[in-house]
Amino acid sequence: MKAESGDSIDLDVIVVGAGFSGLYILHEFLKRGYRVHLFDDGEGPGGTWDRNNYPGARVDSEVWVYQFTDPEIRQNFTFSEKFPSWRELKPYFNFVADKWELRPHMTFGTRLEGASFDNAESLWTARFSDGTVRRARHLVLAMGSTTTPIFPKIPGIETFAGESYHCARWPKGEVSFAGKRVAVIGTGASGVQTIQEASKTADHLTVYQRTPNLALPMGQETYSEQEYAKMGPLIGSAMEYSKKTFGGFAYDLDSRPWADRSPAEKDEALRRNWDQKGFRYWLGAPSDMFFDEECNRDHYYFWRDEVRKRIKKESLIELLAPTEPPHPFGAKRPCLEQWYFDAYNQENVDLIDVNAAPIECITESGIVAGGVAREFDCIVYATGFDNCTGALAALDIKDAAGRTIKDIWDEKYLTYLGKMVPGFPNLLFTYALQSPSAFLNGPTAAELEGDWVVNTVAKFEETGVHRYEANLDAAHRWAEKCNEVANMSLMPKAKSWYMGANVPGKRPEIQPFIGGQLAYKAALDEEMDAGYPGMTLATSSVSNVVAA
Repeated sequence: MKAESGDSIDLDVIVVGAGFSGLYILHEFLKRGYRVHLFDDGEGPGGTWDRNNYPGARVDSEVWVYQFTDPEIRQNFTFSEKFPSWRELKPYFNFVADKWELRPHMTFGTRLEGASFDNAESLWTARFSDGTVRRARHLVLAMGSTTTPIFPKIPGIETFAGESYHCARWPKGEVSFAGKRVAVIGTGASGVQTIQEASKTADHLTVYQRTPNLALPMGQETYSEQEYAKMGPLIGSAMEYSKKTFGGFAYDLDSRPWADRSPAEKDEALRRNWDQKGFRYWLGAPSDMFFDEECNRDHYYFWRDEVRKRIKKESLIELLAPTEPPHPFGAKRPCLEQWYFDAYNQENVDLIDVNAAPIECITESGIVAGGVAREFDCIVYATGFDNCTGALAALDIKDAAGRTIKDIWDEKYLTYLGKMVPGFPNLLFTYALQSPSAFLNGPTAAELEGDWVVNTVAKFEETGVHRYEANLDAAHRWAEKCNEVANMSLMPKAKSWYMGANVPGKRPEIQPFIGGQLAYKAALDEEMDAGYPGMTLATSSVSNVVAA
């Protein structure tokens, strides 16, 4: 049962992380009368968007699905862009925190350093960086998939005398590229966005690329307050529809077999999805694109030919849009671009292929690659994240045998439904390993997973379950399902962060569940409806009132 206001137990629930998932879970627990508190090491609400303020940082989901579905929030906050930047998302999260009256229940600038579980009392004791110690029945980690940055290990990196930044740890103040010689290492999503902005003002920009980004045209739009207000009913409809689609967008994969289409029908499908821009060419494509080599190559060749129309420097055509696909199209997450490919037409922008000219070292004045030294005033590391596993694996939380989550995942990626790790009772998490994570629109996933977490805790409290833990065999079955679905697809043929390939030494294995929103929801619902057969539950007639 929930602790009453006079009980000496500290909290019912501790939530860690103030992004979409954390705020939603906090709000839902508060609505049900739980004593809950959220901790985050950022400066304010937003999670990733509290930290993501590098130049050009913006979301790649349309605004009508990249927000909470609560009408009180949706109808009272106005966005000005179809794909909002961090400059609008930060105010949005502050608006949410105020509208839902969350601030008294949140502490910022405080990092979870470790936690231990008391088997006798079935309570977590959590330790935070400011010295705070809190006890709770349930520990919920909503720390996100893209929160632990990867810093490259390049000889001499610490010797560079100029400005250097990692996109994930950008300073809060404005950083100007104007008149500077700028290097960007990496061409993932943050690299593409930074390159676009740097190309506008830098004296010279040099991009160090390992793999070309098969980026898609964004199709950005801007809105006046009146225009945005008129879209209100359409936004509500789009949100409802997004709950029924593979990726949580207002469009869905096309199930008609590619082989059943005539050449004219194939061309029409390619052109239609391309012209509608955004992720339609990826997550609104024929589902065969993820499984069928011919369908996938047809999509790549169409992409290649469209992009090549924009590249004016002949020497860069093969580097940016190779004749043959560098990997199956869509098996490595594409990003959305606005003038990325056009930027390379400028005389002040160069591209270095690090496969032909590997980066050897960084010096006090610049970068040496392929035996050539280049001098820079600023180096940007757009080298990504330890996705899906990084945030949880970094925590000092141990099971009864003294093993951390990292220790377990170093041996095998094990979760139950992407929500629990065997050996860690009363601990739930969201948007991490073996959940849909980046294959599902963030806010859609936050509400889907958040509802399951909150409803599960509520069911346990109502039925007197004071301890619950994922069964090892159930976790093995879920891991096998995640791998089975992935191995049916073309995903393993790409060296992507989906497969853990972006982290040196990380075991190559699928990280998210790629079966889609509906299949994932069905698995969650089945577990709940069947009475949680994948967990070991312990009930007690003893009150959960314990000494603090």
